[in-house]
Amino acid sequence: MSDLDWELFDHYLAGVATPAERETFERWLADGPDHPGLLLALGGALAALEADVPEEEREAVWEGVAERTGLGSPESGRFTVAEPPRARRRFGAGLAAAALLTAGAVVAGRELLSGRDQPELASERVVTVPLGERARFHLPDGTEVLLGAGSTLRHPSAFTGRMHEVTLEGEAYFTVKHDENRAFRVRARDLIATDLGTEFLVRAYPESMGARVVVRSGTVAVRAVQASDSTQPGRVVRAGEVGRITAEGVPLVERADTAAYFAWTTGTLVFDATPLRDALPQLSRWYDLDFRLADSALGTIPLSGRLDQTITPARLELLAGSVGLKQVRKGRVVTFHRPGGAPR
Repeated sequence: MSDLDWELFDHYLAGVATPAERETFERWLADGPDHPGLLLALGGALAALEADVPEEEREAVWEGVAERTGLGSPESGRFTVAEPPRARRRFGAGLAAAALLTAGAVVAGRELLSGRDQPELASERVVTVPLGERARFHLPDGTEVLLGAGSTLRHPSAFTGRMHEVTLEGEAYFTVKHDENRAFRVRARDLIATDLGTEFLVRAYPESMGARVVVRSGTVAVRAVQASDSTQPGRVVRAGEVGRITAEGVPLVERADTAAYFAWTTGTLVFDATPLRDALPQLSRWYDLDFRLADSALGTIPLSGRLDQTITPARLELLAGSVGLKQVRKGRVVTFHRPGGAPR
């Protein structure tokens, strides 16, 4: 397919091609037996994502299609919808949207190009956000998700029945439009959170002892994954409260200063006397760097402060100095150490 004019293809799919461009492209379609299949496969696959993937994310999806199918390089084309092409922008959210292609869009495209019947799309979509990034998108039922750095969300390509369930590894902020006829549920490590009409956050990173549910508005019911009576929603968590599961498998709800939990959704990371051993994994995800301690005994030192996503050598030194330490960076590895005791 090296003869494909990607810019012309872009214009044609977007519906902004001039009459001359349309004539040229349609002549190209007629010249090759597999050319119409190409148009159908890629146009259809990308259109299938339109309902829950914003335009700027679809641009990155277009890049992913070209790269994954071997039909071209990401630099050779764009995908736009219902408006003239414009300069491409790079978005972390777009990277996450490109992960949606694992749901079967590219597979369907390959099948069409090879002349076989189109298979059904895979039943599950997997959205993974790289370190140092966040991704905002909508689920098939309209629920808005802001997915945190280094997080993965699994959800059906289409919800059916009265229970809409997703599985989270990492951290995500959900804005749910409550519907009495169906329930929205998040499964994360040791707990299940069921929406009762709310905005809430679920945190379930690997280094945590267990998952946390933090409610901004409305209410969420929390129960253990292993609860004996799975028909019961569990303890209710209200605005300003945090819900978790104890070691005994019992839901526990506590009042908390929840502002720090939600700060990352607006581009700020907040620590309040957080031990360094707990703070460093968060810093690593936030800045896409590998933060380490030269001595494990330093892990008890508390870190407090507010950090944006800008990182420079001076800011690294300031961050280390705020806890009475120094830092050394080698590539992606940042090591905190005591003054005068630089790591080898």
